[in-house]
Formats: sequence, structure tokens, C-alpha cells
Amino acid sequence: MTENVERIVPASGRFRGTLTPLNIHDFRLLISSDFLWWATRFMEMTVVGWLVLELTNSAWQVTVIGFYRSAPFLIVGFFSGPLIDRFGRRKVILWSQAANLLITAAIALLLWLDRLAFWHLAVSALLIGAAWSVDWPARRSFVPDLVGKARTIEAMLLENLAQNIARIIGPFLGGWLIAAISVTGAYSVLATISALALVILFGLSNRPIPRTHKLGAASPWADTVAGWRYVRRNQPILGTLLITTIMNFLVFPYMFLLPVFARDVLDQGPTGLGILGAGAGIGAFIGLLLIGRLRRLINPGWILGVGSLSQALVILIFSFSDNFSLSLLMLILSGIGQACFGTMQSAIMLLAASDEMRSRAMGTLVLAIGAGPLGQLQIGGLAEFFGAPLAVALHSSLGALSMIGVMVGLPGFRGKLSAGDEIQTPEQQIRSDLGKQDRGFSR
Repeated sequence: MTENVERIVPASGRFRGTLTPLNIHDFRLLISSDFLWWATRFMEMTVVGWLVLELTNSAWQVTVIGFYRSAPFLIVGFFSGPLIDRFGRRKVILWSQAANLLITAAIALLLWLDRLAFWHLAVSALLIGAAWSVDWPARRSFVPDLVGKARTIEAMLLENLAQNIARIIGPFLGGWLIAAISVTGAYSVLATISALALVILFGLSNRPIPRTHKLGAASPWADTVAGWRYVRRNQPILGTLLITTIMNFLVFPYMFLLPVFARDVLDQGPTGLGILGAGAGIGAFIGLLLIGRLRRLINPGWILGVGSLSQALVILIFSFSDNFSLSLLMLILSGIGQACFGTMQSAIMLLAASDEMRSRAMGTLVLAIGAGPLGQLQIGGLAEFFGAPLAVALHSSLGALSMIGVMVGLPGFRGKLSAGDEIQTPEQQIRSDLGKQDRGFSR
């Protein structure tokens, strides 16, 4: 059973409306660390992409590093939910952030010593991906513990606001640092920011949070199987997982080819690459404003589905552009869809899942994100043989068609969802069925 402890946001705090979760001290610390965490992630993607392109002059090798970063999702992600339940969300977040700091510092040191090789970047990408596989679901599933389910959408809007500010600052700062102080200096800055994010996390209260007491789950494998059975019967969660898989396999891999578009299609240097990388973050601000106004009028599934579909279509247009201004505009527009996807993806999972199954539901989401490595390899191979524009065009068009199929095929995904909408866990369903049988025999 789950100890159902709802944290009530103080009504007398300084913040109102969407900002209400900021009245919680621990949530302020978490979102501050999240901002720095996302900033280092977007900076690192920009810096390592440019570094690999300069080292190898190969679009394939650029996407291979992206594959290494995402490949652990398919393995670690499978057990991330049960692992988070067993060790605790706060501890997992701290350990993962410490791992990010050590890995980034090691690459910076190798650069300073002029000993860096391609395989170092591959290994670091694998380790960072493994840490992210447990860090991200732990951070997201921690949010309802801090603010309560009733404020989950507001909290996710704020978290995505922080993420999208980082999405603007991270790539731009990464590109500017490469041009101003070299890749070595950029990695040194990355290590410093990672250390600051870890220091902030140490301020989180180490007080008890709602715990899950498992019924008949003897191993992480049993927990994982129970989670998948739960997900399969919940159309809002299932639809979110399918769209997440499509986006990561077919749409998002374009990001790993941005260095190729910047240098070879749009004739830009590191600064131009940073501006392109920041485009989606700029558009995401518009998307967050739209979500803030529409979320009470339109069901979350519609916002997630239509927003994701629009991003795929805009990236299709981007793939045909050889004009820097038009390409930047398309990336800004894609940010609107990105905001819809990023906010409602986690919000639907956290609202539709019971407290007992929350971490496991988020773990399955990491596994869906694990489709990304396969998509990165595929788009990298297509780009190597047919060019980056055609590769992105094929991926985004297939992504758009697939998302239409999900929205048509899962009517429950498009239905109304509110805080507290939960279906039974497998254990609860068994007890309920047994109770019905007992009542039938007693008649």
C-alpha cells in the first residue's frame, strides 16, 4: 500500500496562480538545480557535437556520440523506476548529479592535458546517459511529493520554463564559449556549473516522503513487469509513451545533426550553431504561455498530441531550408510544439499514475525515450549516404503520420484528465476482483 501524504501548498505564500508551487522551499531548490542541470546538458550537446565534427569531419560520428549518450536508456531505463523506489528519489538525484560532475570534470582534465581521444567522448556519453536514465525520472516523480498532485501541472509548467530558459542559454553559451575560450574552456565551465547544481541539491530537506510498500514484488524485474501491465491498461499513459517513442525515434534526432546543418547547409560557425540550438527554447516560451491559457480548456492529451504533431511538421519544413533566417524561424516555431510535448508528457504520467506506481510509470517513459539511440543511428546513416536534409525530412514526415495514428487509435488518450484520476495497480485489481467474487458467492 501507499502512504498517501499530500503536501499542501501554503495559501498565504507570496506566489499565486501558476507560480504557487514556488512557495515550497524544496521545490525552489529542485527547480534551481534543474535549471543548471538542463543548461549543462544543452551546452554539452552543443560543445561535444562541434568537437566531434572537428575531430572526425563526419555526420555519422556526430550521431554516434548521440547514440552513446542515449543507449543506456534501453537498459538502465528498464529498471530505473524500481531502483528509484528502492533507494529513494532524493538519494538517486544526488548520486546522479555527482556522477555528471565527475564525468564532465574528467573530460575537461583530458582536454587540458591534450590527451583526449574519441573513445573518451564515447565512454563519457555512455556514463552521462546512464546517470540521466535514473536522474530524470527521479526529478520528475519527486515533484508531486513536494507540491501535491493538485499543483502538478503548475509545477511542470515552471520546470519546463526553467528547462526552456536553459535551452536558450545552454546552446548559445556553448557556441560562444567555443569561439571565445575554446572547447577546453567550455568543458571547464560545464564542470563548474555541474558542481553548483550539486551544491544546491544538498539543501533539499532529508525528511520522509510518501513511500511505496510493495505487495508481492520480490525483485526489480517483478516491479518492472507490474509497471508495464499497469501502463498497458491506462490509455493516457500508453498514448504518452507511444508519442514519446515516436518523437525520440523520428523527430528529435534532428538535433544531433544541427552542427551539420549549421556548417554544411547554412554556412555558419560555432556562434551560428549556438543561435540555432537556442531557437527551440525561444519558441518554447510562446508555447508555455499558450499552455497556461489553454490547459483548463483543452484536454492534456490533445495538447500533447497536436503540439508534437506540429513540431514534426515544422521540422519537415526546416529540413528543406538553406536560408539561416528561415531555418531559425522554423526552429523557434518547433519550440512551441516542444513546450506542449515536454510539459504534458510528464504531467499526464504523474496525474494518471497512482502514487504507488508513479516512479515505475516514469521509468517506462525513460524506456520510451530509449528509442532515441536507434533513431540517431538511423538518421546518421541516412545523412551519411543521402545528406542531412533528406534524412531529417524522411524522419519528420514518418513521425507526423505515426502520431496521427496514435491519436486516432487511442480515444482514451484524448479524454479529460485531472489530478487524482488513477486506475488500480495490478495488486489492487487482484484484490478488487477477489472481493467481487466473494460478494458473488455470498448472494
